[in-house]
Parts: sequence; C-alpha cells; structure tokens
Amino acid sequence: MQPDQDEISLISSLSWYHTIDLGNNVITPGHYDHRPYLHFYGLPEKLSGKSVIDIGAASGFFSFEFERRGARVTATDLPKWFDHDFGPNYQPDQTPEAAHAYLHQPFDVAKRILGSNVVKKYINIYDISPETVGEFDIAFCGTVLLHLTDPIKALWNIASVTKEKAIIATFITPDYSDLSLATMIGYTRGDSWWIPTRACLELMAVCAGFIGIEWVSEFRLDYRDGSPGPYHGVLHAYKTTEGWGPRTVHRDALIAQQPQAMKKHRRLMDELAAREKEIEQLKAVINGYESGRFIRFMHWLHKHRRRESASV
Repeated sequence: MQPDQDEISLISSLSWYHTIDLGNNVITPGHYDHRPYLHFYGLPEKLSGKSVIDIGAASGFFSFEFERRGARVTATDLPKWFDHDFGPNYQPDQTPEAAHAYLHQPFDVAKRILGSNVVKKYINIYDISPETVGEFDIAFCGTVLLHLTDPIKALWNIASVTKEKAIIATFITPDYSDLSLATMIGYTRGDSWWIPTRACLELMAVCAGFIGIEWVSEFRLDYRDGSPGPYHGVLHAYKTTEGWGPRTVHRDALIAQQPQAMKKHRRLMDELAAREKEIEQLKAVINGYESGRFIRFMHWLHKHRRRESASV
C-alpha cells in the first residue's frame, strides 16, 4: 500500500534501527543501511516453503527480506525496552515511552505499509523454545549476542528451535581470531557485554548443539551516514548435514583443533607475561634514573647554597 502523508510524517518522526525500502520512494531513515551489506550474510536466495524465525527483529529489515524471498516468517522482540540485559551502569538516553516506541512502532508501521504477513511475537531470547515459539527450518540472529550477558544460553535456545541451520551475525574482534577469546565490555555502558573472536563464536555454536559450522564473512558495518561502524562476523551453524558446503567444518574436527589452539593460547599468555616483566624492569630502571637525578639535583643544590653562604 502507498503511505499517505500522515504515515510519511510518522515515518520521519520515528527512530529506526533499519533502513527499509517501503516502496513508492519511501525509505526509512535507519541508523544502519544493511542493503549494501546483504551479501555478507549468505541468505538463501529462494526460501519458498521454508519457515524462518528472526530473533531480535528490531525494525524488521531481515524479517521482510526473508519474506520477500518466499519464507513464512516469525519475528521476535522483547516485550519491553527494559527487558534488555541492562547492568547497573546503564544510563538511558531516552524516556521509557520513547524507548518503547523505538522497540515496537517502526516494525509495526513497516509491516502495515508493506502488507506483510510476518508474525510478531514478544518474547525474551532466554525464553525461546519449541514450546514457546515452535521450530523453524532457519533461525536468524543478527547483532543480538553482543547485548546478552549469557550468549551461550541464548545459542542453546536458538539451536533448540532450529531444524536446519542458524545464521548468526554479531560483533567480533579480528585480533587473535584463531584463539577462543572474548572481550568483556560491559563495564562501559552496561548495555553490551561480550565481543568474541571468530574461534570463540564457532565454539559457542558447537556448545549449543550445532554439528557443522561454516564461517561466511567478516566485514565492517558502517552507519548509514558513512561513519565507521562495528566489525562483524557471520557464521552458519547447522543442525543437519543438509546444505553443507566445502567450507563447512564438522564439530568434531573443530574440537580436534583445540589442543593446538590452546598451545598457541598458552604461548601468547607466556609472551604477555614476559612483556609485563620487561615493562616492570623498564619501570625500575626509569625509577632508578629518576631517583638518581633527584639525588644529583639535591647535591648540586646543597653545593650551590654552600657557595652562596661562603660569598656572603
């Protein structure tokens, strides 16, 4: 349907996470525009007859994209804004009313204008199960794990409702990407928690019960205005062997790689410890030099005062 002037005004007044083409030259002003990055996600081109769950749908870009490709789509999001895993350091930057509107209203507006049949369910990711939402051929989880204090529990739940594969996208750190490490960032704002390496994210998926892992892409997702955005990684995690490609790694092979990875991890820790020792030794040298310089200054000052006293 073509949006009328009131709806166009409403679209402009809302805060959108996603940039969505609503047709008739109406495009939502999202914080992110995923359209140029869509190929990084490895979405199947044709999804007729498939069921998809979009977990943490936000404004709904991926929900509507899956539907456009032929899937029957269920989208989930939190019932309330403060159902997020906010810590005590979280400082809200908007009123509860504005936050609630941001969480729900853009999706509802886009769904109505697009004439979409996507089913929306309000549920916390920690409560997702076959009993609460059903089972789906494909599960999609885009940039959600970052905001969870317990991303592994969330992946367990995702695996429990996935029949074929899950598409997982999240912030990753490219440093030490072959080591199973995660950076803890919850001390900053209290609304984001863990940034894993590639190896860590793969093992998290294995721990959740997926039997095959395919690393799809890494890319920087810039903001719509062009300012630099966060670094992302995308993996496909399989519950069956259907659809495996040449880059898919069986969970057993991935686990078998870990002793070697742990050796590298230990070497890295030893190197860091050695560097810390060198730094401490350097600090001691500097402190000694500074102490010596102070003593030399005091000797000079003492002599200078003696000369001044003698000349009086």
